[in-house]
Amino acid sequence: MNPIMVEAGRRKSGGAVSDATGGPGGRTVAAVLDQIRSLIVNRELQPGEQIRQEEMAGLLGVSRVPLREALRVLASEGLLTHRPHQGYFVTKMSTENLEQIHTLLEFLETELLRTIRWPTDEEVAGLRRLNAEYAKAAETGDVLAMSRCNKELHGRIFDLSPLEVIRAEARRFWVLSEPYRLMHIATTDPRIAITQHEQIIDALAARDRALSLRASAEHRHQTQMAASNLLLRSAGPTLRPLAAS
Repeated sequence: MNPIMVEAGRRKSGGAVSDATGGPGGRTVAAVLDQIRSLIVNRELQPGEQIRQEEMAGLLGVSRVPLREALRVLASEGLLTHRPHQGYFVTKMSTENLEQIHTLLEFLETELLRTIRWPTDEEVAGLRRLNAEYAKAAETGDVLAMSRCNKELHGRIFDLSPLEVIRAEARRFWVLSEPYRLMHIATTDPRIAITQHEQIIDALAARDRALSLRASAEHRHQTQMAASNLLLRSAGPTLRPLAAS
């Protein structure tokens, strides 16, 4: 783990974290979660790496209380794996896990899109602004900003559905797939995602449900295949490729 990266994260979040309810700079457990998530999705904490709590607490300037709570939350999200008597480890990524996650996301997102209300003109304009922000972040190579814009854009579309339980599950699996999604964002021509986002938004603006479903499915599949291929290249011949659909 790179201490410089951690220090940069501390400056970005506005200060150190001291306890579960607040402290210097008014930081909370949520701030610790954001910092560790950033380290994971930015690959500063590598898959399989152990989280050494004393070292992490010192680097983040946080007590063990909020750190332990943050680690429990990250384990529940699947970003960390807890091993009894050993501690917490960054979850290893594999094409098998990616395929399972995307199978579930395909079902959840399809159900949401089937039940959304059509967005207002103002909501459509908001989606286009987010896609423009994504494009601007891509110009400067700000992968984390691209990831945030991407998550918010899709989240706003999901929120058009009244299916609260399915929305919550979709968001949970989005968090679980964040390391894979970031691999896709960081290694794929951003113009592909920008164009696909625009196609989804155009379909919503046209109130064409079949086109919305098709454009979203193509975008989801392209994301999955790009992340899978990157995993294969980094792991060698022991992983099998995902079947194209």
